[in-house]
Amino acid sequence: MPFVASAEGFRIASLHAELTRKGPGLLLRDIERGKDEQIAALQQIVQSVAPDILLLTKVDFDAELRTARALQRALGFDHAFALPPNSMVPTDLDLDGDGRKGDRQSWVRYAGEGAMLLLSQHPVRLRFHMNDLLWKDAPNAQMPMRASDDPFPSIAAHEALKLVSIGLWVVDVMPEGGAPLTLLVFQNQTPVFDGPEDMNGLRNRAQLGLVRAVMESVYGTFPTKRFAVMGNANLDPARGAGDRGAIAAFLADRRVQDLRPQSALGGEATAFWDKPGPMRVSYILPSAEWQVDRAEVVWPQTGLLRTAAEQASRHRMIWLELRPPP
Repeated sequence: MPFVASAEGFRIASLHAELTRKGPGLLLRDIERGKDEQIAALQQIVQSVAPDILLLTKVDFDAELRTARALQRALGFDHAFALPPNSMVPTDLDLDGDGRKGDRQSWVRYAGEGAMLLLSQHPVRLRFHMNDLLWKDAPNAQMPMRASDDPFPSIAAHEALKLVSIGLWVVDVMPEGGAPLTLLVFQNQTPVFDGPEDMNGLRNRAQLGLVRAVMESVYGTFPTKRFAVMGNANLDPARGAGDRGAIAAFLADRRVQDLRPQSALGGEATAFWDKPGPMRVSYILPSAEWQVDRAEVVWPQTGLLRTAAEQASRHRMIWLELRPPP
C-alpha cells in the first residue's frame, strides 16, 4: 500500500535505476513478461519504502510511453510522467570529438536510452523544462577547449550542444485537496570518460549551476517554499572525479536542507562500484521549511531486502518523509 501522510505530507524517493537494456523495446518486453529479476527486486524495494512519489533515473524511454505505463503498473502508481530525453535528439555533428558525425545530444547506444521517469500517486503537471537550453547560453558558460584555445570538438559543436544531457524538469505534484509540491528533477552528465579537455567534467559542473539558476527563477517562476530538488548529480562531495566545489555549493544552498540520508550498511553512500567503491551521487534536497521525519538510504546489512537492493541496481534508493511546518 502507498504511504498516506496527514497534513499534506509526502514520502518521496529517488533511484538511479539502471533500467536499460541492449536495445530499444527490450525493457518493455522484460516488464510485460513478468519474470525479470531486476524488476522483481525493484518491486520489492518500492513495496518496502512505499513512496507516494518516486523519481527513477536511467530508464529506457519510448515515444508512446509504453515502457513508462508498464512500470507504473508494475510498481503500483496511479500516475506516470516522462518527457523525451536529449538522448532522443539527433544531430549531423561530431559532438564528442571521436571523428564520427551523427551524434545525439547525449552519448547513448540507442535513442531513448537512460531517461527519467516520475511516478506518483497524485497527478503531475509540468511547469517548464530546460532540455532545450544551449550550453553556450547557460550562466557563466565554460565550454571545453583544446590546448590551442580552439573550441572542442568544433565551433559548430559549441553552437549546437545542449547543456542538459538527459533531462531537467520542474513539475507540480497535485494532491487532492492539498497544496502542490514543486519538484525540480534532474539527471546529470557523469564527469569522467573524457580527455584533457574535460568535456564531461565541465558539463557536469554547468548542469549543477543550471539547477541553482532554475531555483533562482532565471528561466521561469520557481517557488520559495514547498519544493524539493531531486536526482542524480553524478558527483560525490568528497571522492572521485568532478568539481567538488560545485557539489559543495549545491548542498550548502540555504534554500534547501541536506539531511544526508543514512543507510544501515553504507553510511551516506547511494551507489557502489568496484572502483572507486561507495559514493554519494544521488540527492533529495527539500526546501528549508519542511519538517523531515525520516531520511534514509535503502541499503540493509542483511536479509532479502539487501539482496533486492543489490539486484536492482548498483545504486541505492534514497527517500524522505516530509511534513509542512506547524
